[in-house]
Amino acid sequence: MKAGSNLQELEQMVRGELEIKNDFNCDSRDLAFRIKPVGEAEFFKPVIELDGTDYETSELMNNQIANKLNVPKKYFDRMVTEAPELCEQNVNHWLQEDPKRYMVRTLGNKARAFLSDRYEVIDNWDVLKAIMPALRPYKEKDDLEFEESHITDTNLYLRFTIPSLEKDIAVHTNEGDGKKVGDIIHFGLQVKNSEVGLGSVEVAPFIKRLVCLNGMVATDYGQNKKHLGRSQWDGIDRSILRQETIKQGNKAWIMTVQDSVDGMFNGPIFEEISNTFVEAQTGTKMDVPRRSIEKLTKDFDFSESESDSILEHLLGSGDKTKFGLANAVTRTATDVENVDRSMKMESQGWQIMNMKFDQWYNYATA
Repeated sequence: MKAGSNLQELEQMVRGELEIKNDFNCDSRDLAFRIKPVGEAEFFKPVIELDGTDYETSELMNNQIANKLNVPKKYFDRMVTEAPELCEQNVNHWLQEDPKRYMVRTLGNKARAFLSDRYEVIDNWDVLKAIMPALRPYKEKDDLEFEESHITDTNLYLRFTIPSLEKDIAVHTNEGDGKKVGDIIHFGLQVKNSEVGLGSVEVAPFIKRLVCLNGMVATDYGQNKKHLGRSQWDGIDRSILRQETIKQGNKAWIMTVQDSVDGMFNGPIFEEISNTFVEAQTGTKMDVPRRSIEKLTKDFDFSESESDSILEHLLGSGDKTKFGLANAVTRTATDVENVDRSMKMESQGWQIMNMKFDQWYNYATA
């Protein structure tokens, strides 16, 4: 996975984006979609005209436009490259003939999201302002370790651990499986947010295994806040939405973050997750790991290269338990270049670790 940013760099990036981002409340009839040629080559890029300004649309926004206008994405992409005028006609026809209200999110000269007018803005800056005060008591006790942060085109990720929340999860057997005293996990949290409509704001437990530095995210223990509220259209003319208007809807969520963090660190969650790690090291083992991973690859949508890597790491560890497979997945995640994909695989590692008996048995005996 690509190297992340330190906390200061992250804050500078998020603060810098505040100066160049805008949100527009739009009637679709006030939008114009065009395909512009780029240079002398036969290459085209979609743009959307808004208030007399052209904004280059992101690939995600093109997906969202096609989805909301019920234009098949493969057909949309083909029109862009092979019949740009037809693409313009199709998109503009439905923008005009089927008028709806949308929020268009821009960053500099790029249009990055095409969303419902009920989309509730909770931006990365809002998330930082909510989470950092919640973590201050741990920082003051010198019990807060910054792990990593990333900003991708679609998501923010921020991770911390609490060094005092650690546990030795080693299970000792007589089978020489390599588990030793000192298999320590640290407990912490991951904060995730998407400003472009690809997910909720999420604060979830993050578990770091020190022996290999693999990480897992227990999303089922997390707190989520969907970017969904009342229509932003009421009483607002077609214009840039004022930040004061946007922020009214997320104040309630911000007030719950402190309680969520306190409950995560001071309640039974760490003990429950630790027990899951221990229990995953016992029980049914995989009969034929290759077949188990073939089934896992299909169900979890791993690529061929990811599947091969999971098998390699599993066989290298010699651990055919649920614990071994989960860690093979998270170990593979560290080698994946794409940050969003790597983070997803770490969440999938936890899903495997937390499988119920019947579900795991199906994989173990595949």
